[in-house]
Amino acid sequence: MAAFDRSTLVIGALVLCAVFCLASAADTTTDAESSFDGDMIEGRTFGHHFLKRISFAMIPAAFVVGVITTLLSALTVVSMKGLGVGVILLVLTISQVIARSFPAPLPPPVPVAYSAPAPAPIPLLYKDW
Repeated sequence: MAAFDRSTLVIGALVLCAVFCLASAADTTTDAESSFDGDMIEGRTFGHHFLKRISFAMIPAAFVVGVITTLLSALTVVSMKGLGVGVILLVLTISQVIARSFPAPLPPPVPVAYSAPAPAPIPLLYKDW
């Protein structure tokens, strides 16, 4: 049991030394790099001035997206107009086919000549009144 505790202590001490060595190496690296220009450490594309650079690209990109959206919406409206005309023609065709499938109605009866009765005569006593 004592050997296990001793080996655990030795391994723990080695890990602790390794962590401290890495931490001190990181500190010396950042101290050495702090003397250089900050833009040289960071990349130019995704560095400190990324928002300034991307803002120049956003305006043309937004314009292109707006133009594409406008053209697609115009194409959609024209397609819907053509679809509406096609649906109307389809409804007319189907109604014509259905109307032709039923038998024709009977023709209206032939009109008979009819003479109206003569108007009633005006009584003579009211004629000069």
